[in-house]
Amino acid sequence: MADLIPFPLHSRTRLIRSIVDDLKVVHGPAANIFWRERIAGIVADMRRSGLADDAIRSEILGLQDAVQAELQGSYLHQQRDGTA
Repeated sequence: MADLIPFPLHSRTRLIRSIVDDLKVVHGPAANIFWRERIAGIVADMRRSGLADDAIRSEILGLQDAVQAELQGSYLHQQRDGTA
């Protein structure tokens, strides 16, 4: 049996920026709902691909870190440019 090795979520720039763009306009409880629904879809896709739960968890945590870093970078950029 071969191990499935997915392209790491934290390296998927388009995915990360898409999530960040959505989170910039959704706030509070709606942002929490958005995040949970988006992650549930990603997890479902990964499960259908046969990825083990431990690997899925690791991928989701890496994605979460990448999204947070992108949000922070965007905020700092806005602060520096005076657009925040």
